[in-house]
Amino acid sequence: MIKSIDDVQTLGIIGLAKNTGKTTTLNAMLNVYNKYKIGLTSIGLDGEDLDQVNFLPKPKIHVKKGMIVATACACLEASDIPFKILEKTELMTSLGKVKIIEVLEDGTMVIAGPTTNRELHFLIEHMKKYVDKVFVDGAFNRMTFANIKNIDAICLATGASVSQSMIHTIEKTRRIVESFNLDKTKVFEEVPKESLIIKTDKENFHFFDKKLTTLHHIIQKINNDNINYVYIKGAITQRVIDYLIEYSIKNFVLICDDATKLLFSDVYFQYIENLNIKIEVIHQCPLIFVTINPFSPIGKHYDADLFLSEIKKVIKVPIYNVEKEFDHV
Repeated sequence: MIKSIDDVQTLGIIGLAKNTGKTTTLNAMLNVYNKYKIGLTSIGLDGEDLDQVNFLPKPKIHVKKGMIVATACACLEASDIPFKILEKTELMTSLGKVKIIEVLEDGTMVIAGPTTNRELHFLIEHMKKYVDKVFVDGAFNRMTFANIKNIDAICLATGASVSQSMIHTIEKTRRIVESFNLDKTKVFEEVPKESLIIKTDKENFHFFDKKLTTLHHIIQKINNDNINYVYIKGAITQRVIDYLIEYSIKNFVLICDDATKLLFSDVYFQYIENLNIKIEVIHQCPLIFVTINPFSPIGKHYDADLFLSEIKKVIKVPIYNVEKEFDHV
């Protein structure tokens, strides 16, 4: 039993890239938690016979009798597993409307859930009526649903398909884990209406735009006053960080809505550290464990034992080789 998710009601499973073992991780977790009533859906499409990016065979999602699944009509029509319809929703996908069903026999299934965060939020709330836990299979984009309030936690699948360099993969994974586990700010309980807020030792500045020209105007006005924090609504891009670097703006807290809004490359985290800027988030979605896949179907494989030992040196959440040890923790 994986104690880290015993108290998690809704868990998102995401992959750092294609073929990192996300579906294998999900299937293993369904086995571990088979004594619970489990609900399963996805954001987008998963469980296809062939990967839609590189057309390699990919593992199916194994569903069990009694499980509650939310998927599109076409997926149900193509399945040979008997099921009972519990709810018909108006959530539309490219494969038809999403239905909530109860699985009547073990088997494999394609899961195609809603494509927007708002619709996924609605679906999870409906599924909770029937289950103890909801697992959400995410797209391989790491930032799929960190800003959904009713996702309690996420796990991340990483592996050799991220990069031929094991060192690069470990560093990229470390940055992702750290970005999801940023401290929750005590300044705001909810996202402010303003787009830009700057607090100094002497004044507060509030704006409904976040243009760099607006930021620059305030920075010039502040002069030598110490900045306590800067809140920026929505995306925080590399242009913003470049501006902070150019004008050597440092020693403050940068507050963002959630980890999904940090739209800059990994190296920029180091630039931020160099400026002594601490990032905090309003909505936190903790990343509680990582699974690794040392095999790459199209590139260089890693030594499994070396990969596990090296990644454990720099990442402080539990890490599992899903195929070797997941069922035994």
